[in-house]
Amino acid sequence: MKPLAKQNPHGFTLLELLVAVAIFAVLSAMAYGGLRNVIDNSQQTQIAMQRLQQVQLAMLKISRDLTQLSQRSIRDEYGNTSNYILTGQGDDIFIELTRSGRRNPAEMLRSHLQRVAYKLEENTLSRLHWPHLDRTQEILPYESVLLEEVESAAIRFLDINNEWHDEWPPFSATGQPDGNTVALTAIEFTVTLQDWGELVRIFMVSG
Repeated sequence: MKPLAKQNPHGFTLLELLVAVAIFAVLSAMAYGGLRNVIDNSQQTQIAMQRLQQVQLAMLKISRDLTQLSQRSIRDEYGNTSNYILTGQGDDIFIELTRSGRRNPAEMLRSHLQRVAYKLEENTLSRLHWPHLDRTQEILPYESVLLEEVESAAIRFLDINNEWHDEWPPFSATGQPDGNTVALTAIEFTVTLQDWGELVRIFMVSG
């Protein structure tokens, strides 16, 4: 009968333990690095998805406003008549307009028209809307943030003759709004984001 191999009564040597610990440390570092990369990539993906949803929702709201344009002038807080579209009104507001299709889920007795505006202030694009079309000085707009990290925003108007205008109604040769202007067919909305660059959308309008 073959005799059993003589076992080491002292267990692992110090060198063997050091080698085992070193191998375990290397494997642990590799595993942690891989896990860290997975977590970082997941967080970056989540941030990108949130930004995408924010941009999509903002463009959806802008589209609903511009494509449901209504040629209904209003009376401002000073009792003056304001055109259904206003541009360059100051206070960082670059467009103000009247739109139709106002939601009324509670079926309240109110107009289906709404006055809205867009402004860019401190790299933030916001939407304003008024509870009433014709307003007084006591009636203030509600404001909601659409997009952050916005470098610039611009708007142009396309008439039926395929001519672009920076203002609407266009100005005549005398520098006054042209009362005999042709029909408006489209509005170009350009926004430049700090992370995405320039986004341009053209909306066909019914106004």
